[in-house]
Amino acid sequence: MPSRIVGELRRAVDATWARLNAQLQGMESHLERSDAPGEWTTRQVLSHLLSQPGWRPLPVLFAFTTDDPPVIEIQPGRTYVTPERQMMRLHQFVKALDRHRLEVFEYLETLSDEDLLARRARIALFKPLVGTDEVTIPVWVRTLFGVHWDDHAGQLAKIRKAVGLPEATGPHGAD
Repeated sequence: MPSRIVGELRRAVDATWARLNAQLQGMESHLERSDAPGEWTTRQVLSHLLSQPGWRPLPVLFAFTTDDPPVIEIQPGRTYVTPERQMMRLHQFVKALDRHRLEVFEYLETLSDEDLLARRARIALFKPLVGTDEVTIPVWVRTLFGVHWDDHAGQLAKIRKAVGLPEATGPHGAD
């Protein structure tokens, strides 16, 4: 039987993914633009969402355990624009981000609801967000691929407006 929790996570993350994609429509020629001086550019936002070079979500998920939760360090506010990412086109960013999302859900489908809730990790960054540093897999997935990506979709909406593109439309595009 499919996991109820994974189904709920998939619906939430898919909605965020659709909103993020809607904000990116027409942005290829605006990768180096921001909404205001000193703010992140589209390229910086997308590099930030990919995280540090070589980062993949599965090793993080594999680290979650039922006993003695590991400490996972997250350094917020870094853009990780590397020479390789400086050369990337919009569709390459989208493909890389989508690969992260799809890999996560492929793995989540192998876990029961009990496993999803029993496996934990300690992430200090989460304490102010959810009230504890010990989080379950669903909390991590919802926060990273839902809340975090949605937050940056809002940032991309501001860039769209600043460069004169119309507001993203569709069921998930409008702010």
